[in-house]
Amino acid sequence: MKAHRVLLASAAAAVLAVAPPGATPLPGRQLDAPPSSRQSDPARPNGDLPVLRQHRYTMAGRIRPLLFWMGRDDVGMGEIVWRGAEGAVAYELLIGTDAAKAPRAINRWGYLLEDSRPSGTRVLGVMTTSDEATLRDVTARTGDQQRVGRFKGIDARIAAGVIRSATETIETERDFSIRDKEEIVARIERKLKDATPRESAVPDGVRPGFLMAVAELVNDTMAARGSGAESLRRLKGRTIRFVYSRTLYDLKLNGIQPVAPSAGRPSRGAPVHADFETTNHTTGNHNTFELEYATDGPLAGVPTLIRHQPRWWLKAVLTLEEGSAPPGRR
Repeated sequence: MKAHRVLLASAAAAVLAVAPPGATPLPGRQLDAPPSSRQSDPARPNGDLPVLRQHRYTMAGRIRPLLFWMGRDDVGMGEIVWRGAEGAVAYELLIGTDAAKAPRAINRWGYLLEDSRPSGTRVLGVMTTSDEATLRDVTARTGDQQRVGRFKGIDARIAAGVIRSATETIETERDFSIRDKEEIVARIERKLKDATPRESAVPDGVRPGFLMAVAELVNDTMAARGSGAESLRRLKGRTIRFVYSRTLYDLKLNGIQPVAPSAGRPSRGAPVHADFETTNHTTGNHNTFELEYATDGPLAGVPTLIRHQPRWWLKAVLTLEEGSAPPGRR
């Protein structure tokens, strides 16, 4: 479960926001038919839904060896892809360091896909694995430890109030970077295809994924923003429950406030700053992250700033790159 918590924390650092036009999120319990008995069969999210939005981010990293923060402004990247069609929505998140830029060639990245359709929801996650818990663990790595890679993957299917989730780990001949995402995802999907899934019940009202839950909360804040500051403030404390790898989590909106315009800052439609927190029902562990996003205009619901501190000594800040790739291009 440790790897799953780390992947969830990484996802929290760069989440998508609003569901794109024409796509309908599917909250709560779904379907009348049970999921297939084969993990390779249901909901085939292989990039076949049209790309509606795509944005990239530059990651700045900060570490605190003692009392003061230090870091670099370009140590990694993020990418969020919105896909959708009538009755279906899919989100893709890629985030991590770039070993070619990060200090000591640190290579930590993860990919998360959530694809929700009338036939069910599929969640696919892939991440580098690491037992590093302190700054000393990171700086003590030797060159030999960087020559091979280890990646963990999860494939979960949610339908008819049931989640069937399988996990697998692969070791690779080298430590593949975030730029090798397609290769690693393909490899771990092949291994996950034959994995034996474990099954759990999903209570009514539980959202079928972390990104789906975030999208719903952001949509709520956008609707409230249009009704005035008081409606926005009333959303503080709103909580949505979601499932990840057969574990229940709460996603809570800890705070939401308008962002005042500042000199030299690009004008984006009615921006807000939101503070979120996830809580693991099994362990009680908490993770927090912050988003800034516009509530109207062409960038409505798109995070322009993402901030996350997964360790007391480690902080990641992602900033939206100007422009975006056109639909269909990856």
